[in-house]
Amino acid sequence: MVADDFNEDGNLDIVMKGNDFGTEVGNGRYDALNGIVMLGDGTGHFTPQSILQSGLFIPGNGKALIKCKGINNNYLLVASQNKGPLRVVSSKGGQKIISILPNDKTCIYTFKNGNQRREEFYTGHSFLSQSAPFILLGKNVSSVEIMNGKEETRIIY
Repeated sequence: MVADDFNEDGNLDIVMKGNDFGTEVGNGRYDALNGIVMLGDGTGHFTPQSILQSGLFIPGNGKALIKCKGINNNYLLVASQNKGPLRVVSSKGGQKIISILPNDKTCIYTFKNGNQRREEFYTGHSFLSQSAPFILLGKNVSSVEIMNGKEETRIIY
């Protein structure tokens, strides 16, 4: 899973990749989740999007899902598969991406409507994998304050 604000509404959304072909022979393969985007409303509720709505389709024996930056500083989701190729899904662009420093621990987003959201940075986002250290600045973000492990803060936006 990867949690981020994919539709730039200020609420965290979730992208999940499923499927596991390594189950017991009698059970058969778990292959009914070819990726799903769930849009969050900021209160803990999520609305699943169809493949047609989200444009996300990642079939195969999924093992990990991470986020990283592309060569043009665009947002990429990369899915690995057991004995299969990497699947890369690119955003349509337009998002501003800010790299996170190794000692950074948390950030507070302030949105144009006055709402705030706190986000923690951690390693090991997925099974035996790790996403790139960056945050997205959507169109509704008015400022971002980042705090490091020494409780020092800096405003980056």
